[in-house]
Amino acid sequence: MKTGEKLIIRTAVADDAEALLEHAHIILVEDLYNITTLDEFEMTVKKEREWIQAHFDNPAHIILLAEINGSLVGLLHFENSSRKRLSHRGSLHMSVRPESRRKGIGTALLQSLIAWAKEHPVIEKLTLAVFATNQPAISLYKKMGFVEEG
Repeated sequence: MKTGEKLIIRTAVADDAEALLEHAHIILVEDLYNITTLDEFEMTVKKEREWIQAHFDNPAHIILLAEINGSLVGLLHFENSSRKRLSHRGSLHMSVRPESRRKGIGTALLQSLIAWAKEHPVIEKLTLAVFATNQPAISLYKKMGFVEEG
C-alpha cells in the first residue's frame, strides 16, 4: 500500500458475516453516497452468512475483502446477471472505510476483481453505478479503465 502497510485481498467466507455487518454499519452511518440508508438495512448475522454462502456457491459471483492487520477496511462484491443472455456482465459494489480511503485499497480491490474476471469464462463486462457527486470514486474508476455510459 501507499502507506507501507501490508494489505491482504481475499474472498469472503461465512465466518466473515459479523465483520461484514460491522463494515456495513460504518459505511451506512456515513450516509454520503449510499442508496441504502441505515434504517433500511435489515441484515442479520444469519442472513449475512447466507448471502456470503450464495456468492461462494455461484462461480460468477465474488465477495472480496481488504484487510490490514486482520481488520476489514474494504469490501467489493460482484454479481453477474441471472438471465442467460446477460450473464456475461455483472455489477460491482465497493466500499472502503473512511479512515482507509485514498491509500490504494480501492485500486487493489478493483485490480483483484479485474484479474478474477479476466480468468472467468463467462464474464466479459464489469459495470457499476456511482453518484455523479462522488468525484473520488469516479476518478478511481476512470483510472482503472471504466468508461461512463448513460
